[in-house]
Amino acid sequence: MNKPVPSFKIRPAQFEDQKNIHTILSDFNLPLEGLDSTKLWVLQLDNGEIVGVAGLEMYDMQCLLRSVAVLKALHNQSFGTYLTNFVIVEAKKSQVKDLFLLTTTATEFFKKLGFKEESREKVVGGIINSVEFRSACPKTAVLMHLKLS
Repeated sequence: MNKPVPSFKIRPAQFEDQKNIHTILSDFNLPLEGLDSTKLWVLQLDNGEIVGVAGLEMYDMQCLLRSVAVLKALHNQSFGTYLTNFVIVEAKKSQVKDLFLLTTTATEFFKKLGFKEESREKVVGGIINSVEFRSACPKTAVLMHLKLS
């Protein structure tokens, strides 16, 4: 029998969330570099606990989805899906045309949300100058793309 999903909200990250965000990202070996230029959202349980994070880096009509993570103890409760879908809607509100991400572990998760694998050589524009593309993610990371318009 499935456990009920706890009540939660997704909200913009605040300065005081930094420690929790860094802990969650570090648990997954996700890069902390470049977070200062990333708009972050946190998934917060009703008890106040921060259990997930996701971010967007804006580059004109392109956007980089990054730092998507949920505490391991809460995997398989759809929190990652809720969080990612929320951030996709935020990107659409900004009239972004293309959403990209780099991943070494979550290709199948993102495929279920409509992302498709692409070659890094196909990416043009400011996004290729992001910390994620230049240095934070290994060259072996899979590039994924979601067309938003």
